[in-house]
Amino acid sequence: MRRTVSWIGGVAVLMILFSGWVFAQEPQEQMVVRSRHQKVDYVNRIFVYSGEVKLEWKEVVVEAEEVSVYITEENTLIKLVAKGGVTITEKETKTKTSGELATYSAEDDKMVIEGNAQYEDELGNTILADRIVLWREEKKMEATGSPVIATYFLEEVQVDSSSGKSD
Repeated sequence: MRRTVSWIGGVAVLMILFSGWVFAQEPQEQMVVRSRHQKVDYVNRIFVYSGEVKLEWKEVVVEAEEVSVYITEENTLIKLVAKGGVTITEKETKTKTSGELATYSAEDDKMVIEGNAQYEDELGNTILADRIVLWREEKKMEATGSPVIATYFLEEVQVDSSSGKSD
């Protein structure tokens, strides 16, 4: 019974925060979070979810042991921090990123993944590093570590033996 009340309370808080008010001027984005436990700091607008967390927002799915969401008084996202076995899947770009710690900053649309960071694109190309920084809007990436290991799958070029030109 207590778990059901806690779950219903968590869903109610999320509905209030992310579904928008009747008086809202602009349509708001919905963020859905599933977890075993949640803590809310209403004064500082910090929501901490722990235990098998799955967060869905826009075209992104974040799975981790703990996720902290920081929002403004206007219910806009400031920052998201995921810890422990983090996996981030972006549906639109068909990419998957993982590591031990991921920090997303909404201000510059930047994601930093640290600790056994891995990135895989839709073609199966992979990057392994200590730290990967993704600038999502700019479609840029930087990987650092010792060593950074990149694996790319390239198409084989067919060369016409009579002309020496590639197809």
